[in-house]
Amino acid sequence: MKFFTRDLYRRCRSTDEAVLNVACEEWEQANEAYEQHLSAIEAEFPPHIHEFATLLLHDAKVQSIARQGNQLILVLHKDIPPRDLVILNYELAGEPAVEPFADAPTDWSRPTTFQLDELDIERDGKSHLYSQSIVFGNGWLMRLRFRDMHMTVAQSMYPAAVGGSLPAFVVPQSA
Repeated sequence: MKFFTRDLYRRCRSTDEAVLNVACEEWEQANEAYEQHLSAIEAEFPPHIHEFATLLLHDAKVQSIARQGNQLILVLHKDIPPRDLVILNYELAGEPAVEPFADAPTDWSRPTTFQLDELDIERDGKSHLYSQSIVFGNGWLMRLRFRDMHMTVAQSMYPAAVGGSLPAFVVPQSA
């Protein structure tokens, strides 16, 4: 991670109020620097990657991470309205790397969330590769290099929101 470093992440979880206050200011500066970085490279993004870069995924529940050949599929359920289901299908350009990001990451057997990410572009002559570093709530970092990605955003029907119900369906009349 270039902007949201391990050290900054760790200090943002400090119990020392002075350390935490300084880290929070640095986090805001890192966020501004990352936004400027995205603005500088967004003209090189195709429309669907640009749309993906603007999607707010913080605290989305990770429903599944799957792999089939050179495809990595990440299924998320957004925590902020609209609470859509987001399916990301990456065409990988290399092996994903997973490494500890927090001091004591937890195992992958429990539910986790999508905490933050950094998206970048790698120029290789005429072609472009993209990279994304994703920090999960369990304290792990996943680094992806990909040629392309496809995103599906759909209104979640099940599970329904707390106190909610499934949308009305048209039930065909039997003849």
